[in-house]
Amino acid sequence: MILNENALLLMMAEGDTAAFRRIFDEYYPKVRVFFSRFVLSDDDAKDLAQNVFVKLWTTRSALREVRSFGAYLFRMCRNAAIDYGRKHNVRVDLEEDYAETYPLDEEYFARETRSRMESRIAAMPEKRRRVVTLSRLEGMSNDEIALKLGISKKTVENHLNAALRELRKITS
Repeated sequence: MILNENALLLMMAEGDTAAFRRIFDEYYPKVRVFFSRFVLSDDDAKDLAQNVFVKLWTTRSALREVRSFGAYLFRMCRNAAIDYGRKHNVRVDLEEDYAETYPLDEEYFARETRSRMESRIAAMPEKRRRVVTLSRLEGMSNDEIALKLGISKKTVENHLNAALRELRKITS
């Protein structure tokens, strides 16, 4: 959480672009991850996140009245996700109490990222999935994995590198 967030919001309401930049830098990655649950592509998630911040800037005078920025930002994201769902015929399942259940905070986004990583790992080819599971979940060394699976250490390293490239796409 940003120190003096309320002060930054008030400064932003007055048109301070540096305050906006700090809010953007803090929340944009979280908002993009939020949208990635509902959209068809990562580019769409980036576009939606950017649009939320454009709207946040253009309606910045309303920030003077905001009591909970996380809830306010969530409402903006929720509405944008619903609009996206209507436009692209995608089901967006957000309940009214979703903001309290899943606020735009670090814990929520960590769970989201972990969930997406688990899904991505499950979709990997069998051998790569097995190597990742043995390495990251069971804590085995590359040598131990190579011995257990009857493959070379270099093949283990190649599988891990390919898996990490895929998983980095989730957080970038």
